[in-house]
Amino acid sequence: MIYLKLKCPKCYVSLMDDNHIIDEKPSIKMKIRTDSNLGNIWLSAVYESHKYDSDINVPEKKCADFLCPSCNASLVSDLKCEECNSNMVELTLNEGGKVKFCSKESCINHMIEFNKIDVALKLFYDSSALSNVTNYDKKCFKELEEMLEKKNIVRIEKKEVLKHGTFLYTYCPHCKHTLNKDNFLEADVINTNNEKGILHLSPYLNVYNHKSTIHLPEKNDGIKDISCPHCKHTLIEDEKCPDCDSRIAHILVTTSSKLVDFFFCTKPGCKWHGISAEDENTIVLDDSNEW
Repeated sequence: MIYLKLKCPKCYVSLMDDNHIIDEKPSIKMKIRTDSNLGNIWLSAVYESHKYDSDINVPEKKCADFLCPSCNASLVSDLKCEECNSNMVELTLNEGGKVKFCSKESCINHMIEFNKIDVALKLFYDSSALSNVTNYDKKCFKELEEMLEKKNIVRIEKKEVLKHGTFLYTYCPHCKHTLNKDNFLEADVINTNNEKGILHLSPYLNVYNHKSTIHLPEKNDGIKDISCPHCKHTLIEDEKCPDCDSRIAHILVTTSSKLVDFFFCTKPGCKWHGISAEDENTIVLDDSNEW
């Protein structure tokens, strides 16, 4: 069977729970709200399995609200179930695509949508490592292979543009906790005098407002470290800024479709920023020569 890794379509944080195992795999954790209770629910991440655990009673044949455990946004969409006309829950595949299932207990209607055929093929390849691959899986796998063999067209996909002034939802690349606070990107900072403070950067693309509780000299290596205020892991990378040769910092930002590795120079006053070469295949930064 296919093992799915899913994330919240609102904040793009992973919903996978390595500590709660169902069908011998990490489960999908969400909050669930019924008429009278709010609790947690863990769904099997194995496609076609309907197993789940919950720490509250889920009333039979009743609809529930499913929420992201990180941003608390409702994951119930406006799409109606073709079987019972209830609302469908929509989650995002890590590889690209969507998984939808009915919000009504006892209704097993669900569907999976892939952005690309090769993504579906990759999932089938990955599932071949599982011991319980069914004949149906093998048949679908074969059909996908044949479709790719016949497909001689190179797909040119339109790149997403992050425009000047776009608000960036930012996250630590290590603990995935949000760095946004009070309309700023907040991080811990240490200057070359070993003074510790808090750094506030504008989360708007190409808006350069910033402030700090300590003095940060505008010179190379004026900053000794920038770290996550939650897990305390450094955000500074070994790579150097191509404009001023200072060290760069690494965070994650959200676009409309994915989490993107985002880099910026640690030297106060330097406006260099960029994304990974891989992300440049699908993302364009408006006015990308400045940060």
